[in-house]
Amino acid sequence: MKFKKVAIFGVGLIGGSVGLALKKRQMAEQVIGVGRRQESLENAKTLGIIDTYTLKVAEGFADAELIILAAPVNAVLELLETGLAFLKDHRIITDVCSSKKVVVESAEKALPSHLSFIGGHPIAGSEKNGAESASADLFVDRVTVLTPTAKTQLPDFERIQTLWESLGSKVFSLTPDEHDRVLAVTSHIPHLLAVSASLLVEQAEIPNKENFIGPGFRDLTRIAEGEPSLWQHIFLTNSDHILENLTRLEKIIYEWKDALKKNDLEHLLKLLNSASQFRKNL
Repeated sequence: MKFKKVAIFGVGLIGGSVGLALKKRQMAEQVIGVGRRQESLENAKTLGIIDTYTLKVAEGFADAELIILAAPVNAVLELLETGLAFLKDHRIITDVCSSKKVVVESAEKALPSHLSFIGGHPIAGSEKNGAESASADLFVDRVTVLTPTAKTQLPDFERIQTLWESLGSKVFSLTPDEHDRVLAVTSHIPHLLAVSASLLVEQAEIPNKENFIGPGFRDLTRIAEGEPSLWQHIFLTNSDHILENLTRLEKIIYEWKDALKKNDLEHLLKLLNSASQFRKNL
């Protein structure tokens, strides 16, 4: 499978990796970067991620057979709300956002029927940011979730599925809401916990506390280095499922507090064993 022209809106870690992956596998004759900061686009071109670039969305998308929205979710929503009325013929549009329901609903509400939207999310992010961290093999052996709906055009869905499989991903299909429910538990809450653990130590009144931080804390909080401006919008666009799981988390914290107050060795061991076994089985 080969696309004549692919436009990537947002050439950071994920968008940049898509560009490199397409070029490495010769799956696009031309890759054009579209964004808001010329410096970032120039850098992406220097790194070989894109062939050319533009700050003008209409110009960048004009002849693109495939449009990949790889900017932060707030920027993607802002773009979708315009309806992309300047695109007059059939195009495939997909995204890589970590929240799906709000994106898919926005796309299906705003875009005309000749623009075929397929929601997508490659679960391949890290605490690293920017095009400098992009890799042509970022998606190899990683999961990508696609979120088709009743309005999804099957031939276009199959092309996007084949695209991600060709980049090395294992592809799963979920509804947009199923995706958000699952990712709240497996991605969004873990990020919130990493940030919370960092804040706990940061706010602790302990002199020279940095001297007593070991590998366990660094492992736990690694992802807290992720771009804050990106994560604030991920949290807000999946707030219902995150709040639901924060309530579940409160119950688990209560279990710890209750077991500690009661000096309940048996229940402490039960919690520790359960978590240990689950982690070993991953």
